Amino acid sequence: MQTFEPIEFQQARDFSKKLNATFEFIKQNFRPLTRCLLFIAGPPMLIGSILAGNLYTGYFDFVMGFSRNRGNPEMMVDYLTSPILWIQIAGAILLMLVSFVVIVSVVNNYMLEYNATKSNEIEVDAIWERVRNTLPMYFGTTFLYWLLLIAGYVLIILIITGAGFLSILLGVLVGFVTVGGFVYMMVALSLLFIVRAWEKMGFFEAVSRCFVLIKDKWWSTFGLLLVASIIQSTIASAFLIPWYVNFVITMLHNIEGGPVAEPSFISELINNIFMTLYFITSFLLYSIPLLALAFQYFNLVELKEAKGLLTKIDAIGQTPASKPKDDQY
Repeated sequence: MQTFEPIEFQQARDFSKKLNATFEFIKQNFRPLTRCLLFIAGPPMLIGSILAGNLYTGYFDFVMGFSRNRGNPEMMVDYLTSPILWIQIAGAILLMLVSFVVIVSVVNNYMLEYNATKSNEIEVDAIWERVRNTLPMYFGTTFLYWLLLIAGYVLIILIITGAGFLSILLGVLVGFVTVGGFVYMMVALSLLFIVRAWEKMGFFEAVSRCFVLIKDKWWSTFGLLLVASIIQSTIASAFLIPWYVNFVITMLHNIEGGPVAEPSFISELINNIFMTLYFITSFLLYSIPLLALAFQYFNLVELKEAKGLLTKIDAIGQTPASKPKDDQY
């Protein structure tokens, strides 16, 4: 039997080693972490995914029905003014937001428990206790985070508009600069949740901490987040293949080029099932970029403050310890 060796978090890693650590952590903790995600975040995630999947397939049903009725404007008005449609949209958005917050909380608290116990034999009850105690912090952080993004977006619009009144060219140049600054801010704040989880500091102190950590390492953080997100979306997209196949078959059903035939009950059921599976899988796989960002956080802290190295030195007394040489990107 292979001996379990816990992953050391506080360690400087290059780009490939951060990805390797992310997938090694997933490999070690696949069953307990998935179980925690399903039991704790599962209910809102399932209902939100069903609503989102139904909305997505319902939209395409409307488009095909609109085509069958030769662009009847009354049909579009009925669709857009349907109370059920907007109730579904509001419900899907609310439940998906709740799912996002709970998933972030589960992943971060799982890593805290893993680090505390140095074990991957982690029970759902232990993570639920941590999640229950920290959910107000995560919801508050999410609320303030979105307020900050909205304020930044409004400020960008005002700056670009003001510059545009003076000169169109100036407006374009200022637009590039301000949008670039906004993207820089979003990447920096991607560390916000992990900073608050591990350093137990207030929101605005954590925001400042994110910018300190990201300094001179923005591109490596952006690249890691981009690659992890691409991996997440690529794996989740596998569940869209049956949906697209079914959709194409439905579109090609009428070989004479007339209006698209109304989809059958079986066809709609298949669409709803695979669209729901797609959203559920996307939520579960969101743990990939979250874990990658966590290892980037530990990497940045180690590079700038050498906390892991100092801990080792304290543990071994005066025994010389040298920081491993590792190219950082």
